[in-house]
Amino acid sequence: MLINNAEYDLKYAYRAMVILASLAVIVMYIEGMLIPSLTEIEREFGVTSSQVSWVLSSYLLSGTVLLPIVGRLGDIYGKKRVLSAVVIIYAVAVTLTSVSPSFTYLIAFRGIQGIGVTMFALAFSLIREEFPRELIPRAQGLVSAAFGIGAAIALPLGAYISQYFGWRTTYHTAIPFVLLVAYLIVTRIKESRYRNPSAKVDLPGAAVLGIGLGLVVYGLTEAPIWGWTNPNTIITFLAALIFIGAFIAVERRREQPLINLSLLTRRNVLIANLAAMVAGFGLFLFEQSLIILLEEPKPVGFNLSIFDTGLYAIPMAVAQLIVAPVAGILITRIGARRMLMTGASIAALFSLITAAVAPLGLGALITSTTLAMAGVAAMNVSLINILVFSVEPQVMGVSTAMNSVFRNLGGTLGPAVAGSLESTFTSLVLMGILPGRNVPLLVTVPSMYAFQIGAVISALTVVTIGILAYFSVEVITWRNESQTVASLSQE
Repeated sequence: MLINNAEYDLKYAYRAMVILASLAVIVMYIEGMLIPSLTEIEREFGVTSSQVSWVLSSYLLSGTVLLPIVGRLGDIYGKKRVLSAVVIIYAVAVTLTSVSPSFTYLIAFRGIQGIGVTMFALAFSLIREEFPRELIPRAQGLVSAAFGIGAAIALPLGAYISQYFGWRTTYHTAIPFVLLVAYLIVTRIKESRYRNPSAKVDLPGAAVLGIGLGLVVYGLTEAPIWGWTNPNTIITFLAALIFIGAFIAVERRREQPLINLSLLTRRNVLIANLAAMVAGFGLFLFEQSLIILLEEPKPVGFNLSIFDTGLYAIPMAVAQLIVAPVAGILITRIGARRMLMTGASIAALFSLITAAVAPLGLGALITSTTLAMAGVAAMNVSLINILVFSVEPQVMGVSTAMNSVFRNLGGTLGPAVAGSLESTFTSLVLMGILPGRNVPLLVTVPSMYAFQIGAVISALTVVTIGILAYFSVEVITWRNESQTVASLSQE
């Protein structure tokens, strides 16, 4: 069936684009301001570098498990209705996180807050269903750019509030804006036109997947303390493999699985999901390692305050802000496949350069990481377009949710691996002399080598994305859309 763009309301499309982009801004503000505050949280609750990685991992872990559930609920009840409920729950979770009395409560509330991860699968599905075909890549680019806007706001403003008023206050300032966006979604966004009321939610599958992933993160967090060859470490990873293996085996036999593995038989869907997983792993590993390095004491790190760290990270956010919408426009001319390969090449090259120039000074470090983030922005816009143009609208919710699951699978492991590197490769730093005792005060901190290894690993993951992109099929064409999807589904 031909898609007639006349059936779409352009005024509504632009209005909805702004609202959904605003959602990305506020969520990125909340999550972005937390990253420079990791060292403060570590000191406040008296935890280690590997343990503090749970602040990011718990959010991504719960979000990964909830994503296919929420995506399926969106297909059943309507994506707008489910998105409205998710934003309200997210606002409650943000409030709870801001009053956490202990590190355990903080991790638990961050786990609830992880439902925020599910918002963007629903948002991208709404864009795909309600926007004219020619506008979709630009809309995806704008929403992706909104992440950069949120980061650009979070890094100076959130870091300033965090340093002088505490990270909890930053959460308090965000709550009214979350509620405002929730109101706009409820009152201004149209309900999705495609539903699948007969779909079912696989809660047992979600539980098994959550346990398996949780064991992986737990093993990565505790391995530097136990020892990588310790029986506890080996048993934890073996148990994780058993649960993940059981999940795959059971899901293959389910009529309506949590993750639709049959969709992965399509070349573009498989490539988009594998690339998203690798991208999530490399990005979160790189970001956590970078923030720790910037705030570490000299001579290992750069001894920046939370606020200064936020200021120096602004160029990376601005690069994403500029590149994402430009990439969205260029995709309509050169194709998503070529843009993905270009972005991957840029990100890989400058991640390697970052590893080399990090010891040379702050200027070289920030310049190379900014250019690497520009490549990442182009990659993200390309990936979502490859996916949404490769599946039918009736399975859009579960498809975008599955893609986010894979992205967050990688994102969940990224901080844990970064924490493991930081706990494994350390340096002693002289902080001063104890008064009256003439005894040097030595502190153990993650070494520069730990950051460099992380940057190299990130570069290698991005190279993998470039290789995957080479084998993808171009989807941004001016052919009949139903013919494009039909040809891809037959592969």
